[in-house]
Amino acid sequence: MSTAKNKQANKRINSLALRRIFISITAGFITVQGAIGVLPSQAVAEPADISIQNWYNSSVISVPELKPTWTAQADSYFDKDVTYSGVRTIAEEGKVFTFAGKKLVAMNAKTGKRIWSYGNHLNPYIVYDNGIIYGLSEDQKPYALNAKTGKLKWKSSTSLFVDTRDYMKALKAEKDTLYAINGSTTFAFDKTTGKLRWKTNEPMAEGSGTDYLEEADGVILRTFYVQGALTSIQLSAFDKKTGKKLWSDFGQGEALQIKDGLVYSVDYYSDLMSDFQSLPERKFIVNAFNLKTGELKGSREYKWKVPGEPPYEYDKKKILLKGSKLYIEQADKVAEYNFDTYKADQQPLRTFKRPYGENWELAEILQERLVYKNTTTGEITGVKMTNGQQIGWNGDAPVAQIDVYGNGIYRAQRNGTLLSINLTTTRPVFRVKTGGDLHEATLKTDGMIIIQAEGKLIGVKIPASL
Repeated sequence: MSTAKNKQANKRINSLALRRIFISITAGFITVQGAIGVLPSQAVAEPADISIQNWYNSSVISVPELKPTWTAQADSYFDKDVTYSGVRTIAEEGKVFTFAGKKLVAMNAKTGKRIWSYGNHLNPYIVYDNGIIYGLSEDQKPYALNAKTGKLKWKSSTSLFVDTRDYMKALKAEKDTLYAINGSTTFAFDKTTGKLRWKTNEPMAEGSGTDYLEEADGVILRTFYVQGALTSIQLSAFDKKTGKKLWSDFGQGEALQIKDGLVYSVDYYSDLMSDFQSLPERKFIVNAFNLKTGELKGSREYKWKVPGEPPYEYDKKKILLKGSKLYIEQADKVAEYNFDTYKADQQPLRTFKRPYGENWELAEILQERLVYKNTTTGEITGVKMTNGQQIGWNGDAPVAQIDVYGNGIYRAQRNGTLLSINLTTTRPVFRVKTGGDLHEATLKTDGMIIIQAEGKLIGVKIPASL
């Protein structure tokens, strides 16, 4: 009896199990069928028009990291107000002069401690000369402060305001006069009292003046952009005492040299008028003018030929005078001439190969090295004048600002660091974290460099190796 009951119970259990399995399969089938019925059409990602991956990891230079001695907040002016040709921060006399809260402040360069402050809502522009800081008030009136104490020496009653156009503005401290530039207008102030001596304008320039101003033997030289057959630079001379215009010459640039009563200046206009596409001949003309009268006293021609076949490209050329040596970019080389002993058809003393690549422009001669800057990237490279070897001072990130003091190259980079490199050995020396993307010029005073990052200044002690 018990066996029969067990068999019957097992049949009932097996029957229930089969029903549950059947129901589960059926329900699953219905669910799957239902899911299939409501699924949207398959989504396909839209392919990119171009997709390029770079597997190369940029190398990070291993170098000691220096901790800042101090950090201070400062006003940020990275909108690049190009109307002011000058600086917002100066490092002199072991002090740093900058703007914070729209006030001019002075700080100890070694500690960052504030020494004094002056003014309100000042124009963010200053220059330094012989213990005096010169600046501009909110209404564009020049003022002079004692750099040590911050005490006001004078504030002029004359505003530099000309009209509402954004002209080039600059202050130039020369001997006993503070000159102020606003476009094509020049102001002369007494450096002791701030009294306006004279004001003059170059009407042909229609406001388009550069920041170049040079004083020599009672004459003031300035350059302007003037419309002629072509728009070109113009060199003009003014009497220092009265501001009266003495002479001008269209197409002439700023003085290469002022010596023995003569002004040596490059003729840029003749170069613009040449048939550069058909003819390979190139030349730089340097004219010599009487400083006081503008009378042409002589001309020098430095000639060369562009290699290749026509049509020739217009090659950008740079001319640079260092002491008695004149350096001229000539197609794929740089030629060195003795400027003190000129003769017709003068040949170079020696020539140097330009750096490989495009957009390199001769910037300076440092420690027997031709230093070039890249007009696109801001990088610098060099050519050793002893053997023609090209050298580099490369970093590990795009550059924002490069400054050179003696044997130290200070490379502020767009990855929030400043990298210091030895100019002679080209080896990196140290790194400082700045936390900024953009940087203004790195300054130096009293054994310290002052890094200008966005909204702050950073003081760092320079290692003995630099």
